[in-house]
Amino acid sequence: MRRFLASFVVAALAVGAGAPGAHAKDSLVVGASLFTDSIAPTGGAYITLSLCYQTWDPLIARDSDDKLIPALAEKWEAISPTQWRFHLRKGVKFHDGTPFTAADAKFTIDYVIDPKTVYARKTRIAGVVGTEVVDDYTIDIKTAKPAPLLLRGLADIPIESKAHTEKVGFAEAHKKPMGTGPFKFVEWVAGDHYDLIANEAYWDGAPAVKKLRIRAIPEGATRVASLVAGETDIIEEIPVDLLPSVEKRKNLKVDAVESSVSLVQTFDTRKPPFNDVRVRIALDYAIDKQTLLKQMLGGYGSVLDGQLVTKSTFGYNPNIKSRPYDPAKAKALLAEAGYPKDFQNKINTLSGRYLSDVDIANAVAGMMTEAGVKTSVNVVEGGVWSQLDRSRDQGPMYQVGWFSVGDADFNTVWYTEVGKRNYWSNAEFDKLWAEARSTLDEAARLKAYNRMMEIMHEEMPSIFLFGLPRISGRSDKVSGWKPSRDSLLRLSKVSVK
Repeated sequence: MRRFLASFVVAALAVGAGAPGAHAKDSLVVGASLFTDSIAPTGGAYITLSLCYQTWDPLIARDSDDKLIPALAEKWEAISPTQWRFHLRKGVKFHDGTPFTAADAKFTIDYVIDPKTVYARKTRIAGVVGTEVVDDYTIDIKTAKPAPLLLRGLADIPIESKAHTEKVGFAEAHKKPMGTGPFKFVEWVAGDHYDLIANEAYWDGAPAVKKLRIRAIPEGATRVASLVAGETDIIEEIPVDLLPSVEKRKNLKVDAVESSVSLVQTFDTRKPPFNDVRVRIALDYAIDKQTLLKQMLGGYGSVLDGQLVTKSTFGYNPNIKSRPYDPAKAKALLAEAGYPKDFQNKINTLSGRYLSDVDIANAVAGMMTEAGVKTSVNVVEGGVWSQLDRSRDQGPMYQVGWFSVGDADFNTVWYTEVGKRNYWSNAEFDKLWAEARSTLDEAARLKAYNRMMEIMHEEMPSIFLFGLPRISGRSDKVSGWKPSRDSLLRLSKVSVK
């Protein structure tokens, strides 16, 4: 199948060698690797949030490197350990011309924290107990206890129009977004495309293009072919085996960044043999991560340094390094643990959710088998995966990617009792996690996270594989584009010659 796809792309390269652009210079067409069936801010997937932020803005935003920057709030400060004050940008208007004020911010946040509201990213601002409008351009947000993650959490909450939503209702407002964002809604066809036009009055300057289309192109070879043919200007997630097809073209460019997604393979430590830390560490030694990075990820991204978070994430411990590839040591540890002969193992994985996910799982399984652990790979369909995830029944091992979006809290939570997805439990780890999210002292938070990374390295609840890359392709006529660590499409400054 891979040979067929590669051949398909090569054919497309030949056909599209001199293909003219399929659209006007004042328009931008993006080929998205994933699409959702909703553009409502209540949805959970990051592709949903990516689409939301074409039309809405948050109070505080992340940039493409996961750093927090002002958006609808120009500045903010903690006026007490449990109360933050946000000074809002003046002169901002919604797409219907009504002014943005603190009433809209209060309306949105009150809606999100309402216990009756089903809002996937509600936990991002967990602990918020109320809001208070100080004046039209100042709002206070109150928390039950110190909330160091509030600012980063607000970057996941698009601010909606109070007047418009009360007029048409949430259901209609979420079908046809009307926000303060850089683009205005034109048409949404679930599973196919999203059309928008520039908001010429955008507070951060009018977008560089007049029209934007985001197309759903889930198949990697088809995305690459569309870029070659000039049907798209930018495509997300170039499959690694098709990278040469893009790199050899003079009029195409490859852009890559290490994302905030850490790819790991998690053990079920509740049952033999993986209740024995020696077995878990043995399999860590059995994997040649550097070779996998080169062969399966094209050398993009990075090998995780023996810990869950990437170097760019707050909480990274620079004193921990990845265990070296040492199959002899792996076999010795297995024998010491009482497993000198083969035992059966299985790795569950999704297909296409993460870059080269099935290929990586198969390669790891082969290395484990060589070390004396007969390992197979089980590709699981999305619906079944969700059921197994909820019931904590993913088998002896499963492969998953955890977003940090810049702070270790967001992916370490899944290893705590609070996260309700843990197979491994450590009382000190849970205590440190709770402490780190309950103080505004950044030095204390970093110290807690650094110790948590040590605990994970020592006890190996997962094999820490890679900080996954985001690899995109673009026409050389495109400028102002770079892929983002959090996978959100930031397109307002992108232009096409």
